[in-house]
Amino acid sequence: MMQEYGELRVQLCEIGVLLYERGLVSGTDGNISVRVSEDAMLITPSGVNKRELRPELLICQKLDGTVIWGMGKSSREAELHAGIYTVRPEIGAVVHSHPAAATAFAVCGQTLPDNCLIEVPTVIGRINLAGYAPAGSGELADKVRTAAADSDVIFLQNHGIITCGKDLTTAFNKMDAVENAARTICCAKLLGRIREF
Repeated sequence: MMQEYGELRVQLCEIGVLLYERGLVSGTDGNISVRVSEDAMLITPSGVNKRELRPELLICQKLDGTVIWGMGKSSREAELHAGIYTVRPEIGAVVHSHPAAATAFAVCGQTLPDNCLIEVPTVIGRINLAGYAPAGSGELADKVRTAAADSDVIFLQNHGIITCGKDLTTAFNKMDAVENAARTICCAKLLGRIREF
């Protein structure tokens, strides 16, 4: 069973390395998943640095939480990922991380303004804010499921960022774009008054 989804498992690990190299995760934070069937996903294990992911470490589990195979402990945010797949059947991958600049907006209970940097409305699109709930809780999963109904980008108040897309590359690129936009906006605020369009 653990030989299944070989190419997806390798790609998921490669996305983990990219997240680490781009400074979008630190330590063992964050989690990544990819849908493998209507009711199952591959997800990163708890407590593993994304730079050190290997295909054999990944966990395959049903959206109801039943582990199909995998030796490690599943991410405590697995219910959050499953909720997105349930409410958005077209979504194929979910990335959750804590990039510093974007998370700073979330800590302040804000999303990125869509009237000062053209990439926000054109590349990133709608951003929803999910109110605070403890990490790994059913309450957080419920809030994310609601926020994900009409958005591929969710800021978690006092927590981090979620991006999702049709595949792993799309979800990663969205996270990279979110953090780049957040850094640009923060730098612009330091320079002076932002000119809005």
